[in-house]
Amino acid sequence: MDAKIGKNERLDGTALSESAEERRFVLDPSQQEVVDAQSGFHLVLAPPGCGKTQILTERIRRAHSLGVDYADMLCLTFTNRAARGMMERIRGQIADEGVDEVFVGNVHRFCSKYLFEHGLIPAEASIIDEEDTISILANILNEDEYEVAAAPRRHRAYMEVMQLSHFMYQLVHGHPRSLRLHPECLTPDDVEAMRAICRHQHLELTAQTVEDLYSNADFYLDEARSEAYDIGEQQIVNHLLVKMRTAKQFDVYRTENKLVDFEDLLLLTYEHLRHAQEADKRVFQWVQVDEVQDLNALQLAIIDALTASGNPTVVYLGDEQQAIFSFMGAKMSTLEVLKERCKGHLHRLQMNHRSPRYLLDVFNCYAQEVLQIDPALLPTTDYEPVRLGNELQLVQSENIEAECLDAAQIAGQMMQDYPDETTAVVVSSNRDADAISQALKSRMVSHFKVSGEDLFSSPVVKLLFAHLNLVSCEHNFISWARVLKGLHVFETNTAARNFVRTLLNHAMLPSDFLLFPDSSYVQKFVEAYDNREIVVFDTETTGLDVFEDDIVQIAAVKMRGGQVVEGSRLSLFIQTARPIPKMLGDIENPILEELRHHELLSPQEALQLFLDYVGDAVLLAHNAEYDYHILTYNLQRYLPAVDLSRLHPLYFDSLKLARLLVPGLKEYKLKYLLAILHLEGENSHLADADVEATVNVVNYCYKQALEVVEGQRKLMQQKRVVSRVEVLRRVYGPIYAHTQARLYTQEVQGEHPALVDELLYIYGVLKRDKIVEPVRSLDYIIRYLSHDLIDRESGAALVEQLARHLTTMNTLKEADLCSSESIEDRIFVTTVHKAKGLEFDNVIIFDAVEDRYPSYFSRNNPQQMAEDARKFYVAMTRAKKRVIVMQSVSRLDYHGVPQPRRLTRFMTPLLKYFDLNASPMPLLP
Repeated sequence: MDAKIGKNERLDGTALSESAEERRFVLDPSQQEVVDAQSGFHLVLAPPGCGKTQILTERIRRAHSLGVDYADMLCLTFTNRAARGMMERIRGQIADEGVDEVFVGNVHRFCSKYLFEHGLIPAEASIIDEEDTISILANILNEDEYEVAAAPRRHRAYMEVMQLSHFMYQLVHGHPRSLRLHPECLTPDDVEAMRAICRHQHLELTAQTVEDLYSNADFYLDEARSEAYDIGEQQIVNHLLVKMRTAKQFDVYRTENKLVDFEDLLLLTYEHLRHAQEADKRVFQWVQVDEVQDLNALQLAIIDALTASGNPTVVYLGDEQQAIFSFMGAKMSTLEVLKERCKGHLHRLQMNHRSPRYLLDVFNCYAQEVLQIDPALLPTTDYEPVRLGNELQLVQSENIEAECLDAAQIAGQMMQDYPDETTAVVVSSNRDADAISQALKSRMVSHFKVSGEDLFSSPVVKLLFAHLNLVSCEHNFISWARVLKGLHVFETNTAARNFVRTLLNHAMLPSDFLLFPDSSYVQKFVEAYDNREIVVFDTETTGLDVFEDDIVQIAAVKMRGGQVVEGSRLSLFIQTARPIPKMLGDIENPILEELRHHELLSPQEALQLFLDYVGDAVLLAHNAEYDYHILTYNLQRYLPAVDLSRLHPLYFDSLKLARLLVPGLKEYKLKYLLAILHLEGENSHLADADVEATVNVVNYCYKQALEVVEGQRKLMQQKRVVSRVEVLRRVYGPIYAHTQARLYTQEVQGEHPALVDELLYIYGVLKRDKIVEPVRSLDYIIRYLSHDLIDRESGAALVEQLARHLTTMNTLKEADLCSSESIEDRIFVTTVHKAKGLEFDNVIIFDAVEDRYPSYFSRNNPQQMAEDARKFYVAMTRAKKRVIVMQSVSRLDYHGVPQPRRLTRFMTPLLKYFDLNASPMPLLP
């Protein structure tokens, strides 16, 4: 029998009819009802397989047809993976050019965008992850970060400190109690310690008292050492105050180094939104929120604050049967709140479009008997394929070791019998995933493991991505630290961060040592300012594409010794055949009126006049990377004999100078600098006026530069700095130069997109020089970037691809790869939490026994028991064709005596559906 099932075949081998294929794109009545919900607040409860993503896409199409602008739509998801899936569906089914203006992303990504766009965090702020947090806290506590990371108890203590930092921010800023993240970070002992301090200090325990303890922990530590405190009190008080002092130091470190973590993104956004008037913040009239059951109360409050007043359209989609993220702050009560808010507008999707009836019967039985869902609310299906007889199996193994081998055998057999299908072994712990992976390797079965340390969090991948981030934005503090540590310029993360901080304090970057032997960017600027003529110029253009758009105005003045050279003002207006935008944001484009009233020169004449005007002077502009490169490519089009990089290899950017010399500002746009630095001039979007304003910024930067130059020179002469710089230049100089040289190259140089090709080149150099060990799984990332992420619209040049995709790359997780067609593996090993949102043809649930489902640690916690039941439901419902439940029937206790293991209670109502096999059976009947 040929078991291969083609793309358009049912399980019984018959071809899908045309109407069956079309059924996937024709809305059923319950779906149509949701698509038509275009006013008010609505809650949609959607079990797995009910076409939720299709509905979300159709709702966007319908809203736009009713007059809602794409830019006024907000689509929020729980994961970045879900957001990318939705965006792919939108682009594939809605051809409108403006559809990319719809914001689709998770709450954290929206908050990051919001904070940067509103200037609420410094422009050069970096986002840190858990590994960075541990490293910073270890430095504060003078402990070994690697030992901490390897010790679960110490790791938890560090996370408690981080959580206390966030908790105190909310307490100080008066966030409602219901929105506080991780209140458990203050343990019962901590509360008792605060009460003890209050008794001895004759204080009342209030929020203000807690804030005082937090800000003055050292004072209270000294007090606690007095004889007034007994030994028991001293122990718990000392523990609390050290935790508070460390959290406070963590706050200070993050502020000084412009670092934010993922929870900071939520806290800072909420704090701004709760105080800002609607006119001063971005609000949306049309909102849809997916996987709402997984959001915590603070995320929901942020969404509420982003929703316009009046009569907005807000649709929440969720599934109470899949709420499994309580450890991240999600609560079942969220759905109850929304049910009350959306009273009269509660929708349930009733048709399952994914699962065959034999699977849906199992899922519905479980939902009714275990999750206590009203059967009238459960979905149905009309998909009833002929069964092969191996779709629902219960497999028993002698012990856990045998079960691992049996699971590997079954998965391998699946791949052999059904080579076009995917199979997931779903486990409850990372340790189980490792054991299954090892068993598959022993059978030489290729597979993809999604558990434990994420591939994108591995040191080599973080190093490679940090390099790309530096090339894209050289002011990224944490990326420089990762590069310096990863390349062994420094041997610890702390030393790397301290070096970068020292440089920033002296208005320097590590790139100064790579670009300027015995000098720096600021020193070169001072030399040019003192000794050479500087041409300050600006361009107005037809668009932002440096490769294709035309310059329509060039304005410039000459500076010598800080003074504008009399009679040097230049303003040229240029012909173009390209369309010019009528609007710049929400204002009319002033260049259109100027072009009507000035003589227009040909591009060739204007560009030559400008080159003659510049002569051998030094070029300077505000955001010079843009102006310099659009000038470069205009010259290539209209004066191809001219090579700007040869004529003017050195140019200066007043934006970069301001970032170095006036650090910590919220933004560095010309208009903002003029206001915050109290300088004359205006940012009018006309090149001549912008040039005058830039001159004032340049003069200000020069005065600031004079104050740091001598300190830079002394720093550069320190022996420790000299030795580290030698290593930096040797190991990173060629890599950095290679990527910089390739940024604006449009010629295809390899079989991969430029970004991937450069990534592979850097990886190859690092492997060759034995700086990094080979990463076997890197090919997964390469294929994903090449085939799934970077498309033709991304542009051919590295700089274009970085601008379009680097933010997404920084959020990628292993689970994103599972749904990729570029991943050739057919077998996946994944934990339940990482499997959520994914689907596979076949699912093997590993070791479905008591003390796992439910967990041993949930036995006295009804809420956690209920969540464990939902976890088992999530595991089952990942399957599209087959579910195999596995069980080990015995285990050895601590004395080496076999003890029986019981099948999970969650399977009791389902046993009537499953065939029992005492050992793995051939899958083909």
